[in-house]
Amino acid sequence: MLDNEKRFVEAIKNGDVAGLMQLVDSAPEVNSVLSAKVANANPTNHAFGHGTTLLQFASFRRWKDVDSASLLINKGAPVDIHSACGLGRIEDIERLLAENPQACESQVGHYFPVQYAIAAGKSHSIESLMRSGDDPNRDLKKVAYFGWEDEVIESAYTPWKPIHMASLWGFDATRVPVAKALANHGADLNAVSPLDGFRPIHLVSMPNRIDMIRFFVDNGVDVNSRSGNCQPIETGEGNEGSVSGTNLTPLMVACGEGFVEATQCLLELGAEVDAENSEGKTAIDFAKRKFWNGQPYDAVIGLLADHGAVI
Repeated sequence: MLDNEKRFVEAIKNGDVAGLMQLVDSAPEVNSVLSAKVANANPTNHAFGHGTTLLQFASFRRWKDVDSASLLINKGAPVDIHSACGLGRIEDIERLLAENPQACESQVGHYFPVQYAIAAGKSHSIESLMRSGDDPNRDLKKVAYFGWEDEVIESAYTPWKPIHMASLWGFDATRVPVAKALANHGADLNAVSPLDGFRPIHLVSMPNRIDMIRFFVDNGVDVNSRSGNCQPIETGEGNEGSVSGTNLTPLMVACGEGFVEATQCLLELGAEVDAENSEGKTAIDFAKRKFWNGQPYDAVIGLLADHGAVI
C-alpha cells in the first residue's frame, strides 16, 4: 500500500520533481514507497498506471518532459525490465534479459516491456528486445491510447500488435524510428487491428500522423489499403463514428476525421479519390458528414474536388 498515493502520482504527472523528492524523503520507509504498486484503477486518463511501481509509472513516458525517474533511481528504486525499456537503459535491458531470457514475456497491467519502449519512444530499447528474441508481432490486449480499454479487456476481440501501438503513439517524426525498429525485425506492417479492422496506415491517417503515413508507404504499404475483417472491440458507446461500413481506405478515414494535412499527404502519395467502401461511400461522402465540430471539412472537400472527386 502506498501512502499519499495520489500525491506521488500527481507529482510525477505534473513534473514536480521537488514535490516528489519531498514526498520520498518524508516517507517513513523509502524502500516500501519505491516497491509499492499504484492501487488506483484509473490514475491517468489512459488505460495505464494501475499496478505499476512509481518508477514504472515515471518511465512509461516523460511526464511534462521532466525526468522524475532519475530521482527515484537515485533514491534506490530498482530498475526492472519495464522501466529499463521505458528509460532506454540498454545495459540494464541486456543484463536483465541475460539473467532471465523470459523477462520480455512479463506483463505489468497487461503491458509487455516492448510497450513501455513504444510509449516512451525508445527505438534502441526495441532493438535490444528484438535481438534477444522478443516477438515483433506478439498479441496485445491494450495499447494505452483509449480511455475505454479497461472496460473491454475481458471481451474477445482481434488482438492488437506492437505496430498498432507504435502507429497510435507515432505523434511526429521522432516516433518513426520506433515503427522502423519493429519493421526491421519483421513486424507485419499490414496487420489488421480490432479497431474497425484498421491497418497501421489507417491508424496513422485517423489522427493526422503525416510522417508515419509516409513511413508506411515508403516501406511498401499500399496507400489504398482496405480495412480488413476482424473481431471488433465493442466499446458500448453505440454512436456512429466519422466513417462507417467496411473496406475503408486511409483517405476515407482521414477525410472522415477532417484532417487537411493527412488528406493532402495521402493524395500526393497516390490515394484514389473516388474509391468506394462496402456501402458505396467515398472519401468525400465522409467529409460531407462533418462528424467533428470545428474541423476544416470544407477545406478537405475542396482538396478532394481539386483532385477530381465527384461532388
